[in-house]
Amino acid sequence: MRIREVRAHAVAVPVTRAGHFSKRVVERVENAIVEIETEDGLVGLGETRGMWSADIIRSRLAPAIIGMDALDKEAIRDVCLPKEPFDFGYPEHLVTRNAYSAIDIALWDLAAKQAGKPLYDLLGGAVRERALFCGYAYSDDPNAGHSDAELAARMAEIAVQQVRDTGAGLFEYKIGLHSIDCEIGIFHAVRAAVGDRIEIGVDANMGLSMDAACAFLGGVKSAGLANIEEPVARLVEMEILRARFDIPVSTHCCDADTLARYPKIDALVVDPQLVGGISGFLEKVALAECLGKRIWLRARWELGIAWAVFCHLGLACRQLDRPSQALIDWIEDDLVLGDRWQVRDGGVRPPDVPGLGVEIDKEALERYADRS
Repeated sequence: MRIREVRAHAVAVPVTRAGHFSKRVVERVENAIVEIETEDGLVGLGETRGMWSADIIRSRLAPAIIGMDALDKEAIRDVCLPKEPFDFGYPEHLVTRNAYSAIDIALWDLAAKQAGKPLYDLLGGAVRERALFCGYAYSDDPNAGHSDAELAARMAEIAVQQVRDTGAGLFEYKIGLHSIDCEIGIFHAVRAAVGDRIEIGVDANMGLSMDAACAFLGGVKSAGLANIEEPVARLVEMEILRARFDIPVSTHCCDADTLARYPKIDALVVDPQLVGGISGFLEKVALAECLGKRIWLRARWELGIAWAVFCHLGLACRQLDRPSQALIDWIEDDLVLGDRWQVRDGGVRPPDVPGLGVEIDKEALERYADRS
């Protein structure tokens, strides 16, 4: 099954609610969509972060893999990426790996289509009824003039809506933009709104100082915080917080040598697009298990193709037993045909059709194409 053509598309899709967090504001999703077509007419779909990824794929990766066997993922990866370990002094390797993730995903889609099976079957088969996801939300604009009470009421309302619509048993949201007293008030308002049966997680994106993190964790501990993600900028401080407050802590760091030094950090939160696609994510699943840590999927405004990847991984990976993050209901268009795969009853069950189970909406792809 030889590769005949690789097409890469840069897209920018507006979000339906601006995503405010400690590092920036997200107002549109900027991703790259890939189509890999074989000589016998099969098309595999992939997606990764960054419109710039499309340029890397067009100029460097696509020419290198034309004519190769689409079922030989290892050979294609060796052509596109240097064998690791490489060299800590070459950050462009990380950028290339991000772009390559879309190709890896498309190759998995092709392999499943060739086998006539849904992707989750190639990943080992379904281990649960549906892939588990939480309700999720970003913070409000700190410059919008809302009072602390209004901010608390607004997030509580979103939490209730997310839990009601998704059926999720976990609600997670961003912190780190408001005063600590305000953040504590928001948490207690959310807890009162969703009740004791719903777990609550927060993500600070390293936006708190150590003193602020201590104040926040001390102020919410009695209300039952299930997890805090990257409260501060240093892993050693995250470990100190874990020991002091006995509240689970997660990180986006997924480097084996680094994580081995911090046994008290509970979990990895991993974006497949950052680590080499589906193949790279499976390696991180194995790493988490080796280190005795939990793992779940990190949402970063996936469109329909990457969202399908999340759903298949969540169905097939035994280790993904904690609801992963989900932002699929906060985008204007997922760029795939048919109804959007919404989280219902706490999760998503991909359709029992070959491959990822999604097809590009060509009109939407054209509508949201980047023309800069």
